[in-house]
Amino acid sequence: MKILYLVNRETYYTKMSRVRFHGIKAMENLVDIRYWGLNWPNYNQNRTVQQNLDDMQETYDAVIAYKPLELKEFSKIKPLKVIRYNEMWNEEWTRKEIYDSGSQLVICHHLNDFEKYEKMNIEGVKFVYLGHGANKNIFKDYKLKKEYDVLLVGKLSWAYPLRELFMNLMPYLKKKYKCHIHEHPGYDLKDSHTNKYLIEMAKEINKARLVLTCSSKFKYRLGKYIEIPMSGAALCGDIPIGNDNFDYVIDINEKMPPQEIFNKICYYLDNEDKRLEKVELGYKFGELNTFELYGKNLIKIIEEYLKQ
Repeated sequence: MKILYLVNRETYYTKMSRVRFHGIKAMENLVDIRYWGLNWPNYNQNRTVQQNLDDMQETYDAVIAYKPLELKEFSKIKPLKVIRYNEMWNEEWTRKEIYDSGSQLVICHHLNDFEKYEKMNIEGVKFVYLGHGANKNIFKDYKLKKEYDVLLVGKLSWAYPLRELFMNLMPYLKKKYKCHIHEHPGYDLKDSHTNKYLIEMAKEINKARLVLTCSSKFKYRLGKYIEIPMSGAALCGDIPIGNDNFDYVIDINEKMPPQEIFNKICYYLDNEDKRLEKVELGYKFGELNTFELYGKNLIKIIEEYLKQ
């Protein structure tokens, strides 16, 4: 099977969130994949996507697009049109992108998004849930010395109310434990393609006994719910919506009183055996959610669609 992945070259090299690209990379040893699109060699942005394909004189079974509306007449290409969504909470924009791109197969990375859009019965569009994974070559045990009892990771914004609550608790936690905040590096960085910032975060997690994060106000099983346990720390946060077993998560939610949250964090830090139980459960969860498995499953989904 031959797959074409269309993505703006500038986006591919600068976008800090690599979850969009690691899943594609995991497919490279399994099928024939080519990266192409705006700003890639031999792509003419003044011609339609199909004209560019004709100029290439190669045929593809499926085309996966990132931001397909950037491309001229993507909706009219002959191969199967596939789009993947890490987040679909902006319904107005998401519906427009699906309609206007003519996408036939939509991969939803979050179960609650999948269930919502599948019920819409959009004609000609098949929705499939495939939870994203984490890169096991980056998020792993680096055998680093534990320097922090508590680490807070992730962007602070309106979308992450529990992280704001954790931030307010940090002054009190610091009175009893070694605490650290890993600052978010930003979203568009010239060296993002090197995975530098992910490796830095993975090593910071390695240094921590317990890591605070959250699933956002949309209750997504974000990448950090795989990356943190794969990196050998206990994860403390709320339970995302999903069909996974989240028994490895130290369950905290924003409706709990601050003192109760504080006490629960202290319990796992003061009882190392209980903390290590969560770490071990987290390792097992991570093994089931690598991008290698994601890549195999995505190929299977495309193959099954093409057989229809």
